[in-house]
Amino acid sequence: MIRWLHDSEKPVYTIHIAAELLGCHPRTLRIYDQAGLVSPQRTVKRYRLYSQSDLTRIKRICSLMDEWSLNLSGVKALFNMADRFEIEIERLLDEMLG
Repeated sequence: MIRWLHDSEKPVYTIHIAAELLGCHPRTLRIYDQAGLVSPQRTVKRYRLYSQSDLTRIKRICSLMDEWSLNLSGVKALFNMADRFEIEIERLLDEMLG
């Protein structure tokens, strides 16, 4: 049995519902998945299921592309940098507190 940390991480939206909620085409969500920008859960039959956290991340992706004129590679690089900064900050806090 899988336990979700938060309800926002529970995969509940099919690709068509997620696309409708986000105001985009399902193909857009497939492209983000193929680019590695979002990783929706999969059913046994390989259908994508999106969580509220996934939708929030996709909104952030769309915002970066629209407002900052970034392409998929730019968004991916920015997310990778943010992940590295988060890891480094956690390391520094551990050093300071530990």
